[in-house]
Parts: sequence; structure tokens; C-alpha cells
Amino acid sequence: MIKNFLVLILLLMVSVITSAQKAPVKFGKISKAELLNNTYAPDTSAPAVVLCDYGYFTANRFQTVRILRIKILKKEGYGWANQVFPTDVKTNISGITYNLVDNEIVESKLKNESIFKTRITDDLYQMRVAMPNVKTGSIIDIQFMFDGIPIEWDFQQEIPVVHSELMIEPSAYIDFNKNYFGYIPLAGDLDRHWFADNVPAFKPEPYITSSKNYRSRFEFDIKSISFPGYYRSFTTTWEAVRNLLYEHIYFGIALNSDGYLKSEAKEIKANCSSQDAMIKMAYEYSKKIKWDKTNRLFTDHTSLNATFKEGKGNSSEINLALVQLLRRLDFDGGPVIMSSRENGVLSLNSPSITKLDYVIAAVFTGKDTLLLDATETNSPYYLLPMRALNGKGQFIDKSRTGWIPLQANKKETQVVVYALAINDDLSLNGKLSYSRGDYAALDFRNDYENFNSEDEYLTNYKEGKQGLKIISHKLDNLDSLYKPIYEEFEVDLKSSINNIDGELYLLPALFEQMKENPFKASERDYPIDFGFARNKTIVANYQIPQGYSVANLPVNANLKLHDNSASFTCLAQVADDRISIIYKMNINKSIFLQNEYADLREFYNQIIAKQAEPVVLKRN
Repeated sequence: MIKNFLVLILLLMVSVITSAQKAPVKFGKISKAELLNNTYAPDTSAPAVVLCDYGYFTANRFQTVRILRIKILKKEGYGWANQVFPTDVKTNISGITYNLVDNEIVESKLKNESIFKTRITDDLYQMRVAMPNVKTGSIIDIQFMFDGIPIEWDFQQEIPVVHSELMIEPSAYIDFNKNYFGYIPLAGDLDRHWFADNVPAFKPEPYITSSKNYRSRFEFDIKSISFPGYYRSFTTTWEAVRNLLYEHIYFGIALNSDGYLKSEAKEIKANCSSQDAMIKMAYEYSKKIKWDKTNRLFTDHTSLNATFKEGKGNSSEINLALVQLLRRLDFDGGPVIMSSRENGVLSLNSPSITKLDYVIAAVFTGKDTLLLDATETNSPYYLLPMRALNGKGQFIDKSRTGWIPLQANKKETQVVVYALAINDDLSLNGKLSYSRGDYAALDFRNDYENFNSEDEYLTNYKEGKQGLKIISHKLDNLDSLYKPIYEEFEVDLKSSINNIDGELYLLPALFEQMKENPFKASERDYPIDFGFARNKTIVANYQIPQGYSVANLPVNANLKLHDNSASFTCLAQVADDRISIIYKMNINKSIFLQNEYADLREFYNQIIAKQAEPVVLKRN
């Protein structure tokens, strides 16, 4: 009794001490000076700036209050007035937009009809807020009150942050994990009190995963909640996460109700003579549920039979239905829970449930582990979409858990062939053909279905290709998902050859020429993540016109990075009256570390230089 009393006194003292910290801002209180100041000197390119982001968790109320204040500096910053937050069902939101009109502060209050709530789980919601009357120079002030601690806290954003601060009072009843991401150190890291000042904007770079992996930020997960007579474990271990999910009505209970698939499983067994054929047929059957473009850990229905009847569902519903069907076919497998690529990677050091937003299926065939995602209508069963290629996920069934690598087992492959004749009027005519396999084929199919007609596609294809006239067009295997796509154009092309002092200059790669290095920064703090390996070959064949001979060809080259992680070859030759130039570029691994960046950047520079070398023809 005395011990409990002393603990209570200690907690009260800590609460008084932390509560005595003065809040850096007060909701609804701004100054005219803040409205008058329409520049941010440390970064004049910033479209907006976070003036303050302040959060405080009060233990005795078990509540967090957050105040977010943003200054809109340019029209490009209007999007920052539309905020999306993870919250609970009881979250209370207030907001005010401030403008200066005739030197007077004018307030526009956030209305309920501008607050949109979407259920993610029973306890987690996504709240979208659209602030009113936003202009250049506006200040938006938003206050949130919600139960518990924040799920995440960003000290760095894609706009500058003047001040960000979070305080979590000690509580005897809640135990949580805290994972830190980012490269910029905090200005203050005290016991449950963190803050950062004058944080520069995070600048996205090509070929990175989610910025959440690199911005300075916290992610929180509740490990357990306990008070006298009650204890509940949430994320103490991955086994605890598994148990929580398998007890959940929108995961484990929904997964167990698979009787509706009995006849489908019987039909698949009757029509297939191999494991691969059964997996393929089960995968294609699951695609009857069209993806609604939402990434979810939990289903929206307690029975996936209802999802099949609707013909539409989220990522969890589609892939859990696939798991059900594979189990009905007597395969050893189950769900892999994960974080999608745009949501950031899972921490390998601590279990999480709030970070999970996606599910795929795993099948153990004895010789291999297959990972399947049936959300992609245009994908063969053996390709994971880019959003699922994100580090590692956790396989869970009722008796097992374990990490599963989420890596591509196929490449993006593309072969481009030109067979063109050079005419006396300096035009080109002949054929352009493309062969696209695996990820290149998937991307093409996804892009092509966005066009309403072939004519609309061809109009789009011609954009930026000066002097191109398409005489005919042929597309094969568009609907044959397990075959490469073949595309052929018959063309006339003007404006691709220059006559300089009687000599003809031609850049042989034409529209496929790489002209700009995607890696512009001299240094890089983050890994380069291509998602999957890539092979691209350009074969350029040109018939030399009568009366001309070759004065210059691109010089043959063979470039390689260490351990052959990337390579490029250029082979140019003349036979009879034909020129043949082959460019072949291979990116042989999906991830390059920061210390490999300089070599990779220079590798691209050399490719650009090589493809800029012209063919030169002279009169005999």
C-alpha cells in the first residue's frame, strides 16, 4: 500500500513538472506579424512552412492534444491546407484559417462538412481535413484531441518546419515502442520530450521508397495496456500481433469462413494437373474481385463471400480470399502482413500493428516460396506489384510467424528495334518495334487501359516525337498476361537528320536516347531503390542511302560497375550498306547503397554521353 502510494505521488510530481512546460503555441492565437510575413528566409523556394507542430499527451486524461500551424507562402502550397491524419473514432478537430483583409485579421472556421472520416480498423480512422478560404499568405491552425498517444510524429516534412515538439507524460498503464527514422538529429531528446527547430524541407530524390523511411520522425506502437485487474498485450511480439489478428472479426474470423469456395476448389482440382496450374487458376479466380485501390490490413466485410458477390474489395479482401482458395486446394500457405511501399518499411527491431496496411498471400510449394498479389488485373501470378516490394513482411498463420523478403523475382525487360531507311530527302521510313516483358509489360498494360481508344493512345505516343507520322500500328499479346507484349509501328519520320556542310548527322537511338541523368545531386543520403532489376536493349538498323558512306560511328564501349551490378555496352558496325548499333543497359540489382551513388551517377553520365555520339555520313 505504501509502495503504491509513493508511486502515485511520484507520477503526480512528474505530471506537474511536465505540465509546467510552457506550450510554444496556443490554438486560435496568432499575431498580425505572422500574417504579414510572406517569406521564409532560410528557404525562399518553400511553398509553405510549418510554423509549429506541438503535441502533448496527458497521462491522467489519457489524451493527446495536437496543434498544427502552417503558413501558406505560394499558390503551390495550397495543398497543405488539406491534411490527412490517423486518428481514433472520438477525435475532436477544430480549425481556423486566418487571412489579412484591409489590415484586419479575418477568421474562417473549419466546418463539419469539410471533415471526412474513413474507417481503417475498429480503433483506427483516417481523417481528412479541407481548410476553408485558403489564399497566399493564409495561416491555418488545426487542433486535434484524441485518446492515447500519437501513432506517428513527423519532425521533418516536405516543407520547412520552424518548430516541432512532442511530450508524452509517463503513465503506469501504457507501454509502447518508439521507432526513429531519418537523418537529421533532433535539437532536444529528453525523457519523453522531443523537439526540433528550423528543420529543412525533405527533398525527394529519384528512385527512393516512401519519404517516411528517410524523414526525421517517430512511429509509435502500443505494446500493452494494464491497470489493476486488466492486462492486454498488443505488440510485445509478432506472435502477439498474430493472435490479435486471428481473433479479429475483420481478419482471422473472416479468413476462417471459406465454405463458399468449396465448389470452386473442386472445379480447379478437376481441371488442373499440376501445382503451378492450380495456383495460376486460383489466382485468376481471385481477380474476380476488382481492387478498389485501397490498401488495407483488415477486410470491410466479416465474410469474404459478400465481397465476391459485390465484385469489388480492398487489398486485404482480395488476397485473403486467395489464401482461402489456396488452402481449399490443400496448399501450405497463408497471409503475409506488411506495410506497402508508400507507407514506409516495417522496423525489424519491434513488432507493429499500426504500421501494417497491406496483405499478400504466400505459398510454400516444397521447392519454392511464391508470393502472390491478386489486386493487379494485368499481372501474371508470379509478379508482385511495386507497392508490395518493400523490404520484409511477416508471414502469419495460427502456429507460425516469420519474416518473408518482399523482393522481385523478375525484371523489367524491353527490346526496341529500329529498321529504317535513310531517304534522299533526309526522312526516315520503316519499322519501329518493341518487345516488353514482365514488369515492362505490366506497366504498359496498366498505362494502355487508361486510354479510351487506340487513336487516343497513338496521339499520346506521338507527343514529343517531332516529325513522326504513323502509317500502321499493331499490338500483340495485350490480353495474354503470361506472354511478352509485341508492338510494331510502320512510320515516316522527318527532322531526325541534320545536314551540316554536306554531311548527315543522325543520333541513332532516336526517341529512346537518354538525354538527362535522373541523379542530379552531387551527393545522396538515401539508398537508390529501383524496385526490380532492369534490362533494356536498343537495336538501331539504318540503310545507308546511295552515294554516301560512313564517316563516323559511335565508338564501341563496355562499361561495368563493380561486382557487375550495372553494365552498358555499345556495339556499332557497318555491313554492306547497313549500319547496326546496339545499346544494351542492365541494372542487375534493385538496391544501391549511398556509397555506390557516385559510381552509379557517373555510369548514367557515360551512357548519356555515349548515346549522344552521332552517326555521320558523307558523300562519296
